[in-house]
Amino acid sequence: MDRSEQAEALAERTLDATRERLAGLDALPTAEHVAVFDTLHQELSGVLGALGQSPQSPR
Repeated sequence: MDRSEQAEALAERTLDATRERLAGLDALPTAEHVAVFDTLHQELSGVLGALGQSPQSPR
């Protein structure tokens, strides 16, 4: 698997996990949503930073 494929796989896994966590918000009290959003923001920022360092192939 080359870097581009690895980056795409990471993006897909991250997107799936993010969707699951957002879907789980309904089960949490509203006051706890902010903590989930903050955590997701940090994780997504980290993944985007890592993807930004990967060479991208033209699509």
